[in-house]
Amino acid sequence: MLNLIKNTQTLYGIDGYNNVIENIIQKLNAYDYYFDIKLILTEALLNAFEHGNKSDKSKPINLFYNFDGKYLNFKITSSEKNLPKINIPESVSNEDLLKDHGRGLFLINSLSDKVEFKDNSLLIQKNILNDTTEEVSI
Repeated sequence: MLNLIKNTQTLYGIDGYNNVIENIIQKLNAYDYYFDIKLILTEALLNAFEHGNKSDKSKPINLFYNFDGKYLNFKITSSEKNLPKINIPESVSNEDLLKDHGRGLFLINSLSDKVEFKDNSLLIQKNILNDTTEEVSI
């Protein structure tokens, strides 16, 4: 039987985002993917705060996730409705490697199976098939 795990968190600013990420990993018992999930969500939440919400702590960042036993899906939504078209880089040049900005989406894309922007949301999918959960098709 499919045991879908899902939840939504709302953050105002980025205070406490580490606790939110730790709770997700704990709830999913996804410690084997700790590094990947932590980096993916850290970059996504920081980008939503800095770029989507223009670092405004009064604007919400919504983090929705679900896990169907194989795929972990995240949807991070900022408050900005009119974001410019964003390209997800496949690589980072050597001169950009040590800059303060510009690597987040590349890292998210490198650690995920699927990444896309839709309106003001970043959609991320990662395969984390749990050995104790039977594979299902949806």
